[in-house]
Amino acid sequence: MANIGVIGGGAWGTALAMTAAKAKNDVHLYAREPETVSEINTAHRTTFLPAAQLPEAIIATTDMASVLNWADCVLMAVPAQFTRSVFTQMAPLLKTVTPVVLCAKGIELSTGLLMSEVIQEIRPQTPLVVLSGPGFAAEVAKERPTAVTIASQSQMLAERVCRYMKTTYFRPYSSTDLITPEVCGAIKNVMAIASGISDGCDFGDNARAALLTRGLAEMSRFAVAVGGKKDSVLGLSGIGDLMLTANSHQSRNYSCGFEIGQAGWAKPVLEHCTKTVEGVATAQSVMKRARQLGVEMPICEAVEAIIYHEKPIKDVMKDLLSRPLRAE
Repeated sequence: MANIGVIGGGAWGTALAMTAAKAKNDVHLYAREPETVSEINTAHRTTFLPAAQLPEAIIATTDMASVLNWADCVLMAVPAQFTRSVFTQMAPLLKTVTPVVLCAKGIELSTGLLMSEVIQEIRPQTPLVVLSGPGFAAEVAKERPTAVTIASQSQMLAERVCRYMKTTYFRPYSSTDLITPEVCGAIKNVMAIASGISDGCDFGDNARAALLTRGLAEMSRFAVAVGGKKDSVLGLSGIGDLMLTANSHQSRNYSCGFEIGQAGWAKPVLEHCTKTVEGVATAQSVMKRARQLGVEMPICEAVEAIIYHEKPIKDVMKDLLSRPLRAE
């Protein structure tokens, strides 16, 4: 059907590569580590998804240029905080017409920019698409039913990428709201940390429900402030992704928050964390942008205070519950 390039050989990049191959595309995957490439090409397996048998249609390589020169469409699945450095390498190698599908969820720590804004800053003419929504890589790799949002300012381009990725188990929905899926995909990681902290402290189901409902309001305010659409927050990439990530120990962000809640503070948990937990950096970067925009985000601010300022959780909760009364 198409030549699909994947940049990033981690769990999410590999799961999306598997999906693209199942959709009858040819798939070339770029990974930095020669051992990852060798494992995929010889055993059709990867340590990032140990239970998965990869389709033989996936060819891995350490040669980024060969992937970008060959691909009709590129899925970029590197961690958010590495998007700038990796795309700077990609930019001179990309064909002008090749769409780039952003699959990472985060906000750049140094600038407060969304991933699409980072790409546009480096190479403004790049056709951009965002893939976001409720999807754990391990479940996608097991071909469990999953629905996501694929968004682009061009409806035709969004629909084309949907066709590239559609399988019997992976159902994409198109959108022309590029911004809101990015915002929600980033901020829901912060809310998942907050949800995990709440559960780790045994605050109860009432507290989690209230926190996530008010968290959705924060996501909506921020999305509108940066040019997104309020209604999109109620879709798969908004409330759908929040429901998944903030309620499951499969989520690195929720699990990290849960451990922080049990420990009583963040420092010992983060010192021993070896996995990428996107919400940790996003808690700071989203507040950087929110303060610039004048957007009120008390839950994100609370997570930032716990992680970066070592504020006791009980004091943060007291501050949240002592906020002035207001209409919903």
